[in-house]
Amino acid sequence: MDLRAEILDIPCALSETVEKGRPEYDALVRQTRWGDGPIFVVASGASLATGLTAAYAFESLLGWPVVVREAVGFLAYSTSVLHPRSVLLAISPGGEEPETLEVARLARGRGATVLALTHNARGALAKMATGTFLVRAGAGEEASAGVKATVCAQAAASLVGLVAARALRRPSPQLDAMDADFAKLPAHAESAFRRLADAVRAFAAELQGWQRLAVVGAGFYHPAALQWASFVTKLSGVDARGFEVAELMAKPLPSWGSTPPAVVVLSGSRCRTKERLHQLVQRLRKVKIRTLAVTDSNEPEVSRRADLAVLLPVLTEMAGSTLALAWLDWAAYEASRGQGRARGSLPLVPC
Repeated sequence: MDLRAEILDIPCALSETVEKGRPEYDALVRQTRWGDGPIFVVASGASLATGLTAAYAFESLLGWPVVVREAVGFLAYSTSVLHPRSVLLAISPGGEEPETLEVARLARGRGATVLALTHNARGALAKMATGTFLVRAGAGEEASAGVKATVCAQAAASLVGLVAARALRRPSPQLDAMDADFAKLPAHAESAFRRLADAVRAFAAELQGWQRLAVVGAGFYHPAALQWASFVTKLSGVDARGFEVAELMAKPLPSWGSTPPAVVVLSGSRCRTKERLHQLVQRLRKVKIRTLAVTDSNEPEVSRRADLAVLLPVLTEMAGSTLALAWLDWAAYEASRGQGRARGSLPLVPC
């Protein structure tokens, strides 16, 4: 499947992940002995951002502490903290990364509960784990690699935390709203792809003029910023780097290269730390740094001050950040094709 086809299929893949994954995740959450310490999350490479998403979900929705580590670092420094009541969530798209498998093996040897978040139900990690949160992003090689798989993994990591909160905590209107947004996420993605063709062309044209990008997000938008920066660099060779907003507050721009980068801000009106993003965008405007924003219609502070703002539907933070990542992947693809070459809406195929 080529890149364009992958992007076109994101809404259908999200539908598979959310609709089929939700009852499976609920059953596994209820069966798991969650222990009495922090949840340890390990991953390698770009999957570490997915681990951050899981951490935000478990900590904000359940109040459980989470420790996120790169697998190599965990092997070197942290295996001694594992014990029989520990829970380890190992994230591996293909389910075969050697360092992640080694952490899982050592955890099992110490009596810990090992859970896997992977695209590969037949991989070594899934076979080793006590239970698997399966990410559905298609069949074959595409199931564990590429842009569609990354978006679905971000959605799955959030959904695991949400399902756990609904299963293990008292019902609340906040959780109901999040659940409703996740149910509608595939439809929102399809609608955004259909209705924002003009916006994506304008955004893509802006991206084409820059060799350096600082991509900034807060809360759940931070892992999305990291994932998108990595995708842009791989796709087009642009020096794109992801940041948490606090990293740029004391010094508004990272100092690399002879000219300042453009800044892409990912935001949403329901982001808990959106005020920090407002402050950053205000600073960037004062020093005349080109600022592009992907936010929603309830964020006038960001949309008014940015040089170009794209307004997505108003969603809760977890679903909104996933939608922003999917939309930005489309924009990056169009930018890579060359200015003015993308025409009309994407001809989506019904799921």
